[in-house]
Amino acid sequence: MELRAAGTGHPDPGARHTETGSPTRSRSADPSLAPASGYGLDNSRCAPPLNALGLLTPPPRRSRAARPGFAMADVSERTLQLSVLVAFASGVLVGWQANRLRRRYLDWRKKRLQDKLAATQKKLDLA
Repeated sequence: MELRAAGTGHPDPGARHTETGSPTRSRSADPSLAPASGYGLDNSRCAPPLNALGLLTPPPRRSRAARPGFAMADVSERTLQLSVLVAFASGVLVGWQANRLRRRYLDWRKKRLQDKLAATQKKLDLA
């Protein structure tokens, strides 16, 4: 079977077949396909960055509140202290409940292992 170069009608010496049967080009047969640098990167045929073509959208406009003079929203000192206190209290409560669950699990595991040990010792005494 003869492979022809795209659009010429002449046999293409650089084309070869893959497992799918479609012809591909061998890098060694065509010197224009060889990499320009030692790492296989040929920047001369790469597309320019998207920003160079103007395809990227401009950055969104900043609101007046986002200007450097307005670093934080208008939150009163009392509201800020209350929110910090609520966050701390909820963390303490969640940690306390988590520790209770952990202790309950460890007690259950200890009892289960002690029961298994007692059953194994009983089997050994009978044997």
